[in-house]
Amino acid sequence: MPKPWKKKQRENDDASAPRTLHTERIVDELDLHGLTGDEAERRLELFLDRIAASDPGGVVRVITGRGAGSAAGPVIQPLVREALTGWLRDRVADWAVDVGGGAYLVRVKG
Repeated sequence: MPKPWKKKQRENDDASAPRTLHTERIVDELDLHGLTGDEAERRLELFLDRIAASDPGGVVRVITGRGAGSAAGPVIQPLVREALTGWLRDRVADWAVDVGGGAYLVRVKG
């Protein structure tokens, strides 16, 4: 008897395979290292708007660094996360932390 909590995997069924931004082609990158919070916010907003116009649905990498060089701790990384989940969420279809934790992968809405 099949176990009800186990889903049967169908062979060659791409729809059942988990989707991840980590396997997507990156269409562009934005490096926010060394910027102030205000500068980073402005550049991120303009960057997402440009990608939405030129490559809707495209996946981009937003490089923040991990904040290891900042005496007060990370500044840009939490700011970008707050923007992606807050005031810029209407421009973002999906996002994930990139491998290594110093960047975000973002699918831009079209």
